[in-house]
Amino acid sequence: MGSLAFPSPVLPGKEAAPAAIGARLAEHPGLQNFLANATLSLVRVYQMTTPMGDVVTTYQEAESIGQSFQNQGDDPSEVAQLLREHIKSTHGIDVAAAAPPAAEQWLEYAEPGAPRHPGLAFSVPIQPGKTEVLRALSGETAGPRKAGWEALNRDHGVTLHRAFIIATPMGDFASVYFEAPDPVEANRQFAADASDFGAYFKNEVADAFGIDFNEPLPPVTTVFEAVRAKETA
Repeated sequence: MGSLAFPSPVLPGKEAAPAAIGARLAEHPGLQNFLANATLSLVRVYQMTTPMGDVVTTYQEAESIGQSFQNQGDDPSEVAQLLREHIKSTHGIDVAAAAPPAAEQWLEYAEPGAPRHPGLAFSVPIQPGKTEVLRALSGETAGPRKAGWEALNRDHGVTLHRAFIIATPMGDFASVYFEAPDPVEANRQFAADASDFGAYFKNEVADAFGIDFNEPLPPVTTVFEAVRAKETA
């Protein structure tokens, strides 16, 4: 099972569109067929207002991430057509002509045996020349500082935490997704964390993003969620 989180900046004047299409798709009778055709098992979409404008972050899990994007461009279903029209008018992206996001995962944490929880995702631009900071941090959290990284998540109730470097025409972005029983509270605790590893981690990501992570994130709105129904015999 593959996963990916990626950003889609919202065009000026289109800030209400993601929630509107999310509500429409959630009630569409063809949604489950669309998910099955795209091999998608989970899609969660979030919107955050930033100084540069609103940014939507999509997190998805699929049997094939490549197939999921190809399906969005090729599927003749009404759901796929609605989605293509929305992405073009709201984000200025022609899905049928665009390549899938060029992505590189740089963070991974999954609590063994944990159930799925509510999620939260956001995307931020990486400061010019700072992508290597995240790659180095990836090596630390998977290597010599793995115990500290795992403890940081466990201490704040985070059961799943993934992050991706996304290459875009506007430069590299980082898209981050995590789950917890209360994601907003988990983020508040992370911002207040004063442990040695917490201070180290926040210092590194602050260097990469130019953001003070000792402050909680701005409000993040969930605009869409879809879970593929399990097939029954």
